[in-house]
Amino acid sequence: MSGEAGSTSGRAGAERRRLAATVAGAADAVVSVLAAHPMRGSAPYPAGDVLAVLLGQQRILLEAVDGWEGPLAVTADGRPEPLAGELALFMSYLQLSCVLYRGLSDIPASMRADAARHLSTIHLAARRLRDRARRAARAA
Repeated sequence: MSGEAGSTSGRAGAERRRLAATVAGAADAVVSVLAAHPMRGSAPYPAGDVLAVLLGQQRILLEAVDGWEGPLAVTADGRPEPLAGELALFMSYLQLSCVLYRGLSDIPASMRADAARHLSTIHLAARRLRDRARRAARAA
């Protein structure tokens, strides 16, 4: 392997680790806000506060993706990048919630069951993505 190819590969690995750290941080923020605000029966839900965090983290992730040069779904050597698929799915969950619950200070009774499922799914996806991204950020 030439020195240039090795340094290119090293830079790509460092960039992927930085992206993974950004993803882990965003997912962790979502995990934290959803853990702090579980939806319980008919109790008031701070939808505006929760959605502000979800939207903020979605923006951070979108900036990270937009700033990435080259393909995200495959590594430099052409292997599938598992983090990319989970990241795309997670970002779609965030977008869904940001659209459905936009402008609400509480979740109306007619939407609570679906909202509880959505938020539970986002919480699970965030934990999985955070853990995978943390492992990727530590990878050598």
